[in-house]
Amino acid sequence: MRSLVKLSLFALILFIGVSAANSAEDRYIYVIEESFYVVKPENQEKFVQVYKEKLMPFWNEMQKRGIIVGEYRLYSQRLHTLDPLWTYKTVVAFPNYAAVDKWLELRDKVYDQLFPGEGGYKAPRKEIDAITDSHWDEFIREIPMK
Repeated sequence: MRSLVKLSLFALILFIGVSAANSAEDRYIYVIEESFYVVKPENQEKFVQVYKEKLMPFWNEMQKRGIIVGEYRLYSQRLHTLDPLWTYKTVVAFPNYAAVDKWLELRDKVYDQLFPGEGGYKAPRKEIDAITDSHWDEFIREIPMK
């Protein structure tokens, strides 16, 4: 009986250790999408307006559904570099590549639920594209260093 208790205790400690190690590694499986935009000064206010009014509610819903991890973020450069020059950057983290696929599958349906009759997710993207001189996306993953 004592051997069984010791074995159970050992198994529990081993399970907790493996779980803790796995949870530490989970942070490295996120897929981060960084989207860069070059926007002329006269279009910058409109760009931010479209993001606040049309895209932030969409991404907040994606967060509620567990499609993304954390909050969707919008950044601007404090000091501009020569290359690559960008005006705004958005950052979103997906828990894995399957979530990226799920986002692509659901985006028009979710956007239509939030903004009925506006043409789905492509409508605000067209607004953004019309006032953006250049745009590119980068999907990145953190590399564990420990």
